[in-house]
Amino acid sequence: MSEIAFEGNRYSLLRLFGVAVFFIVAAPIFWYHVQIHPDAIGAAYENADLYQDVYPSFHYGFSRLRAGQLPLWNAKQLCGTPFLAQPSSAIFQPLNAVFLFLATEQAMAVHAFLCLAMMGIGFVAFARSLDLGYTAALIGGTLYAFCGASAASASRPALAAALAWTPFLFWGIRETMRQARFGCSAPAGLAGAALVLSGASALSACMLATALAYGVFLGFCAPREARGPGVRERFERLLIVAAIAVTVSSVQWLPTAVWLLRLDRPWDALWATGLPAQVPMSVEELLAQLLVPKPGALPHLAYIGAAALAAVPVAFMHHASRRDAFFFMLAAAGALAVVLLGPGRMPEPFPYACAAFPAVFLLATLAALGFDRLLLTRCGTHALRRRYVAALLLALAAVLFYISTSETRGRLAVLFAIVIPVVLLRWPRFSVLAGLLLVAALFADLATANANLYAHPFSDAPECYLRYGRTLETAEAQAAGGRAMSAAPPLDFGLPSRLGMIRAGLYDAGGLEPLTRDQAIWWRRLGPDDPAPPTTERQEAVLSPGAALPRLLNVMAMRAIVVAPDDPLAAGTFEREGPRLTLVRTEDAARLFVNDTAWPRAAWRPSWRVIDGVAGAVNTLGAADFDGARECVIDRDSPGYDKLATVVPGPREPAKTPLPELPEGVACTVEDHGAEHVIVRTQAPQPGIAVLADTFDPGWKAALDGTPCPILRANGLFRGIAVPAGAHEIVFTYRPGSFFVGIAITLGALGLLALLGVVNYIRV
Repeated sequence: MSEIAFEGNRYSLLRLFGVAVFFIVAAPIFWYHVQIHPDAIGAAYENADLYQDVYPSFHYGFSRLRAGQLPLWNAKQLCGTPFLAQPSSAIFQPLNAVFLFLATEQAMAVHAFLCLAMMGIGFVAFARSLDLGYTAALIGGTLYAFCGASAASASRPALAAALAWTPFLFWGIRETMRQARFGCSAPAGLAGAALVLSGASALSACMLATALAYGVFLGFCAPREARGPGVRERFERLLIVAAIAVTVSSVQWLPTAVWLLRLDRPWDALWATGLPAQVPMSVEELLAQLLVPKPGALPHLAYIGAAALAAVPVAFMHHASRRDAFFFMLAAAGALAVVLLGPGRMPEPFPYACAAFPAVFLLATLAALGFDRLLLTRCGTHALRRRYVAALLLALAAVLFYISTSETRGRLAVLFAIVIPVVLLRWPRFSVLAGLLLVAALFADLATANANLYAHPFSDAPECYLRYGRTLETAEAQAAGGRAMSAAPPLDFGLPSRLGMIRAGLYDAGGLEPLTRDQAIWWRRLGPDDPAPPTTERQEAVLSPGAALPRLLNVMAMRAIVVAPDDPLAAGTFEREGPRLTLVRTEDAARLFVNDTAWPRAAWRPSWRVIDGVAGAVNTLGAADFDGARECVIDRDSPGYDKLATVVPGPREPAKTPLPELPEGVACTVEDHGAEHVIVRTQAPQPGIAVLADTFDPGWKAALDGTPCPILRANGLFRGIAVPAGAHEIVFTYRPGSFFVGIAITLGALGLLALLGVVNYIRV
């Protein structure tokens, strides 16, 4: 009996269950073999993102979710920055639910297992929609789930989730175009939304563009079923799929879009991709990656095995999906051309290497089509035709055998050993057995060829973050309500740039954290002594001994600075006059400095002067004659600036008006009730401005004694409230409108889908 299945029996629950069991078992075996090594390389650029970015971000976000808090704001980076708006937070990605129940390092491993299994299961479903037999579908699923691209991405939750949802999106589009059922359009749209919610914007864009192109192709070229939709109806359904994907994912992309508009380099933040793989940079390197299973420090991004490549041309002899094969080949060739030609020839900073992922997916599909054609049983005229198919496959394998290395020849010999009996015997059951032998051989090939020799947090976290544990505890105690900073080399896993997202105290160490235009101006004066705006390189929020205005640390309430032993700041001095740093003896190798001149996080000021823009504020605040204990600066464009003078007389003109003395009985204290909710209490005998050294953001709202009031942009980056004389309570609440609009659209779309699903079920 032929393995090709049609509409009535395309999906067998029993066989799909067997497929699921295979991938659920194979996924952890593959991940452990590829990722966990006793001789792993520790601190290195290639795995720095796992320790510096992925682990702290997921630890912070899902720890807060476990505590019943939605992490809209991150109070522990850059004196406060949006958290959920950053796509890498991936709070709403369904597959990330494992982080709610396991320790972060364990969840990273389980997440990888889950995504690898879903890659294989989803691919089998997509292959079945192409009318492939289960054996060939299993071969294709193995190629996709365990190829070099998957091995490189499995430990990066955003990349892995995007790859996991991709085959389900293609399956949904394929079935939507061939059937007149709501039950296909909705899953396709939801898979597209889940792809957007993965957090890997660049990879998602590549996969969505490829899926959209495939949908357009099917709109014109898909075979017409007996009751299938026509061309117009197909495109209407494709628009429905796109609408579902856009509306359901609004909870993420809408806040992200608003956040990007305020960034200094928005494209850097949107397209940021940690890609731990060897990327082909030329045609020669691409051919080498496709053919040579050379284990190295990192997986080869394009490697799917020489045996799979030999089967690709055979896909064009598949009678059921020949037109699809032409699309897959053209799309794969175009994607690989983007990988090779994109850098330096196309607009930056898009990571064109991400185009390799849809190329590998399409090559795996072509290989599955080829093996399906080879493994067809001898019903009708297929027996004779299969000899020609096998001859073509063996001829191609022989060519690859001739031009390849000895290691590749050994893998091709396995293909010869399996294919030749299939051609000679032509037994239906042996075809299935041969296919399963191919699955085992390909799995062994991919597992040995894609080793990643760099350490993973599963092996050494959270211990690696406790290297300077006692020093950090002392720093948090010394901060006394202010902030601490981790000033360490980029690859120091003990003091990562996002240390505050792991520790309990308030930290301000941005590293490569995306900066708004105002923050970029600020950090250029704290970083290396080059105040010129960057043109090609991403602005970094790092502290340098050559900082132009180190006094800005005082404004940020920076009371403690933890420095790695080999950091340039280990001497505790700046080249220019700055805050007084006192060395505190600790038991660890790290050096701890206390800044005795830091301003408090919340302070009351009797006087103010007006400044235009952050650049002017930075110059004023960094000047030696500015007395931050008695006055502050207010941006002229601040909300409520036009009524400020009616509450607090001013502004002060420095050349004409002397500074007022601080009155007796002044108090200004902070009460923290969460990242999105801060209470400041003030007591003063005269009007003044309460300045909170937390980042100003349009999403923050304030109430003075229960009455809404405007938030002034004070001291360049921070928040100020004009307060009358007496005792007052100021409540800051973070309520970004973009998030609430986005979640309303998402919930409305999900509710409508549920209603339509019920109606459709009742009608059926």
